[in-house]
Amino acid sequence: MKLPVQVVFRDMAPLPSLEGELRERAARLDRFAPDLTSCQIVVEASGGRHRQGHRYTVRIDLRLIGAEIVAGEHQADEDIGRAVHGAFDAATRQLEDLVRRRRGQVKLHAPRGEGAPP
Repeated sequence: MKLPVQVVFRDMAPLPSLEGELRERAARLDRFAPDLTSCQIVVEASGGRHRQGHRYTVRIDLRLIGAEIVAGEHQADEDIGRAVHGAFDAATRQLEDLVRRRRGQVKLHAPRGEGAPP
């Protein structure tokens, strides 16, 4: 894989097992769009209350030739696995949509004329 992946942990200790999983999942994104030029993944822990625990946010920044995708920043969760899963699901959907638009595979609705049913 030629996609450079940068993994950053903020307000938490780096987790080598999680970093390996993140790099593996990022490598799978390369099959949707071979023109990916970079991928930055930021895992951030916020909160830290004794009773509530941390809330984890995973943000994925993907750069392609002529486009940029940011995913996962609004999907905070107390379970780091669910936060990772949600962020990569969002990134995959956005990447697939971008590739479809580039290929012209998106259905365009015909403009409504007068008297057309709503």
